[in-house]
Amino acid sequence: MVYSTLRIDGVVDDERRTAVDELVRRAGGKAFWRIAATAARTYALLELPQACDHAALRIASGGVVYDKPVIAMAVFPALAEALPALLDALGGPGRPAGVLSCTRSAAGAVVEWDPDVTQAGLIAGLIDVELRRFGSARIAELLSPLPPALVASIAAAGLQASQIVPQRILELRIDRA
Repeated sequence: MVYSTLRIDGVVDDERRTAVDELVRRAGGKAFWRIAATAARTYALLELPQACDHAALRIASGGVVYDKPVIAMAVFPALAEALPALLDALGGPGRPAGVLSCTRSAAGAVVEWDPDVTQAGLIAGLIDVELRRFGSARIAELLSPLPPALVASIAAAGLQASQIVPQRILELRIDRA
């Protein structure tokens, strides 16, 4: 399987979603959608038997297509004063190498990164360090659907439990049934 991530700014309408689903279906794949109204974004994980024409997907969706699974997370600091520092840390010149995008969205930041380049723990740690300077709490929301192997990898690293694999994660087994 080959995975790609599609990002659409705003909440996707039925017409665009149907067009993307049809393109992916014709290529022999599936699209797994997640709509995040709080961050005004829509993401789809595209599961395909082989690489496909991203240009057609971009045209049909009006979105951005990454040729790999990308983690997208919205972070809403409790204190608005912390947001500019957070945006700079995640999107400025000293940002982690794997960060692909960091933009303001409503009262928060949306950060997208390549998990093959930068681990989720590093991004979460950087967020916490920046917010700690302001004494700010946060609400974080995962925006992008992720492939089973990536979910298992993040869980195994976070829990320091190498025995966690996709076949042992009940939610993944139910969602894919």
